Amino acid sequence: MEMKTIVKKRTVAEDMERENGSEDSETPTGLNIRDETENGAELVAQGTLKPGSPIRPLVSEVEVRKLAERLYGIIVLEMCELDSYDDRNFMIHADSFVKNPILKSVSTNGYVLKIANSLDSSDESFFYAQNEIMLHLNKRGIKCPVPMQNIYGKYHSVEKLGQLNHVVRLLEYIPGKVFHGVPHPDKLFYQAGQFIARIDSALKSIDKEMVAKRQSIWMMENFPKLKDFLYVIKDEHHKDIVEQVLDAFQRRVIPNINEYEQGVIYGDFNEHNIIVNKKSSNVKEYEITGIIDFGDVCYSRYVFELAIAMAYMILEANDINTGGLVIAGYSMIRLIPLHEKEILRVAIAARLCQSLVMGLYTATVDASNQYILSSQTRGWNVLEALWAESDKDLLERWNSIAEEYLTRSS
Repeated sequence: MEMKTIVKKRTVAEDMERENGSEDSETPTGLNIRDETENGAELVAQGTLKPGSPIRPLVSEVEVRKLAERLYGIIVLEMCELDSYDDRNFMIHADSFVKNPILKSVSTNGYVLKIANSLDSSDESFFYAQNEIMLHLNKRGIKCPVPMQNIYGKYHSVEKLGQLNHVVRLLEYIPGKVFHGVPHPDKLFYQAGQFIARIDSALKSIDKEMVAKRQSIWMMENFPKLKDFLYVIKDEHHKDIVEQVLDAFQRRVIPNINEYEQGVIYGDFNEHNIIVNKKSSNVKEYEITGIIDFGDVCYSRYVFELAIAMAYMILEANDINTGGLVIAGYSMIRLIPLHEKEILRVAIAARLCQSLVMGLYTATVDASNQYILSSQTRGWNVLEALWAESDKDLLERWNSIAEEYLTRSS
């Protein structure tokens, strides 16, 4: 069975050369449990991410096994930790004997036990929303993890680990590979654009109040707050680019924010959250079959959803022109208004800045998470190349690529 990397928050620094990985479960270098507890408690009280605040759960594999048996009535036979940004995710295979009357049979594909970070866990209502959204999308033919009920009939519970509370969930594992690392013909990037537009279309029937109060440093509306984290950038040229993007976003996007169409969006369409499978056993061609990780679902602007998807697809291809293929797929389901297209370059650059800077920041807080720095060079190169373009030239090129692809495909 193929294993996939499940990522809480992808950054452009997280360009892994593997599909699975494990992380040290001990306290990160430079922190002790008292620091983690005091800083984490203050963070939860504030309700937002502050520089220097560790939020990842402190939990051992022995504790994970006990959680699985106590909460879900399953005995873990095999387990490995999956890469994650600020949560802890464990891929597990369970014994066929189940002590949970609600869980009638064990999934042969396995499960992912997700332990949320202390900040997200302070808003329990958001996990109700995630569970509802995953169930909603599955009913509409968009494959995503199915949350499992625990022995109390609940889709999640709040557990005290150390001195902090963390939401614990069990999700059915989706077999396949992640988008990252498989062959990428033009068609797959076109499919990516179509797929994220399909997700947002399906989410239109979700009550926005479920996620309307959601706030995160990763929401594009909150991009100006990135200035509080610029101290982690040691390269002055890189810092100058980020400051330019911040200025452009503040001048061109924020004043017109209410002009962009809003809705419930997925919020993190990156190459480690997209599941692909071979179209048939005797061909090498892959197709997008599912999506994982709903930790960034929010009520936001559709143009930001498109910009996020384009940012990660451009990064994956290491080619700015890839944006035209994503636009081609996306526009088949949702027409992109001209005033949204005109800010795409700035919005894409903003997402790349978020990802790069927050990747550097996370490395300063959690020294055990050094894998997030593995492709900083490529990420900065892509950002620099994108920012060197003019809005007009780039948009014309993307439109031309989209039109040419659609004409060729038809």
